[in-house]
Amino acid sequence: MTSIGDPIAIPGSEQAERLDSAPLEAVALPTVRAVGIALAVSAPIWAVVIVLYGDVVEFGWRTLLGGVTALAFQSAIVGLLRIEEQARAMTRPGSPGRIATIGFRIEYALMAGAMVSTVLDSFALIQGSVVWAVFDACWPLSMLGMVIIGARVAIVGRWQGALRWQTLFAQSWFVWGIPAMAFGTVGTVVMISQVVLGYGVLGGLLAAKPGATTSAV
Repeated sequence: MTSIGDPIAIPGSEQAERLDSAPLEAVALPTVRAVGIALAVSAPIWAVVIVLYGDVVEFGWRTLLGGVTALAFQSAIVGLLRIEEQARAMTRPGSPGRIATIGFRIEYALMAGAMVSTVLDSFALIQGSVVWAVFDACWPLSMLGMVIIGARVAIVGRWQGALRWQTLFAQSWFVWGIPAMAFGTVGTVVMISQVVLGYGVLGGLLAAKPGATTSAV
């Protein structure tokens, strides 16, 4: 770990090359493929369940089904974040990536809160309480974080071609999904379509070409 007193890594130096290359080697391609499959499968299933039973709030098999599918999708997103972190997708070559590390840690915390919210909603627990409201806010906040991460990945450009821009599109769900909720049925269709065309297709790309995540510039 680099401390405050350590020398700054100058781009092109031997130290910078070590900082840049070591994390890339940690990206396990079978793991990337597995996460891709998980995204490709869980995104459309969760989207369908939201359409069918998204308005159900009373505890029962419908809320449990919604919870299970949402947790599967959220777990796949956490897997995606881990891949992005290992591949240093938010970090320019030669940079130690401290800000990116902090960003990922914040996003992991928000995703954990969102998953707790999913469990609470699945069992209709403490609905309407302050504690519930805090966890409930974690989902939209985590999606805002995904927008920032997706934009940074596109700007840095380690991931090239379709993967680069599909990541940006998928992780921009907050931009599309949250406003769409105000437009009733049409908004719901837009919201779930973006999930499927965004995260679902991104999962397919990761599953088909896991090696693309190790590209460096």
